[in-house]
Amino acid sequence: MKWTVILILGCFLTETTLSWTYHFSEEALNWTKARELCQTNFTDMVVIQNQLENDYIVSLLPNKTGSPYYWIGITKKQLNEPWTWVGNNSTWVGEHSWALNEPNNNHVTEFCVEIYVNTGPNRGKWNDEKCSNKKQAVCFKAQCNSTSCERGRCQETIGNTTCLCEPGFEGNRCQTAVKCPPLSQSDNGFVSCSSGSRIFNTTCQFKCHGFLIVGSSELICTHGANWEWSGPRPVCASYELILLVVVGSGVLSSCYCICFCCISHRKKQKLIREKQPEDATSPSGGINK
Repeated sequence: MKWTVILILGCFLTETTLSWTYHFSEEALNWTKARELCQTNFTDMVVIQNQLENDYIVSLLPNKTGSPYYWIGITKKQLNEPWTWVGNNSTWVGEHSWALNEPNNNHVTEFCVEIYVNTGPNRGKWNDEKCSNKKQAVCFKAQCNSTSCERGRCQETIGNTTCLCEPGFEGNRCQTAVKCPPLSQSDNGFVSCSSGSRIFNTTCQFKCHGFLIVGSSELICTHGANWEWSGPRPVCASYELILLVVVGSGVLSSCYCICFCCISHRKKQKLIREKQPEDATSPSGGINK
């Protein structure tokens, strides 16, 4: 279930959802002071990640009939620099974010951005402005913190907080380590693993006692189609068995070679027999007159 509650907190009005919260000040400040206000009371000036969030924020803010509107957390320091969001250094600007003929840098140093909240065609669009101008601040307070996800990164979207887990972990808080299938000990050898377990990136070494190891002596727990080892489990085989296999392979190869040579020889003989009648009837084989 999702709902919106309007609260009065000192000089702030607050819009609350199930994930982060958006806040806007009643006092108009220059961009730098507006951001300081956001950082002091909340997390930072609002960072917009996509058009859906842009439209959602506009729906929460009171309409205005004219300037000043609201500062948002995108800025730059030099004319040729890209527009960058504070906090996460994102450069998202969307395809239809700017108002018509904006950004125009009309006063040379228009390096801050306001968002129009009105009933006209520019509603929700952006305009570059001089950072010294005074406008209301739009802030946000993050719900993610250092303990939100045990082994992952906390990501907030509209009405939702999600943990993006590190490789090898799962669960709503990335609290569960995923394991590869168990590896049984060999009768003629042993296996030892780097972490003593079967979690992601665990390396297991195989050794044989007086036997020859067949296969890779090292396996790694990886994430393929499922959580699996990097190859089949090796086996410990006696030298006599290996010798028997080698001899057997040699015999098999010899038989194959003999059969192939016999077949090739028979084909050649057949071609010779088929060609002889043609030679006998050729002009060079006739009687001289």
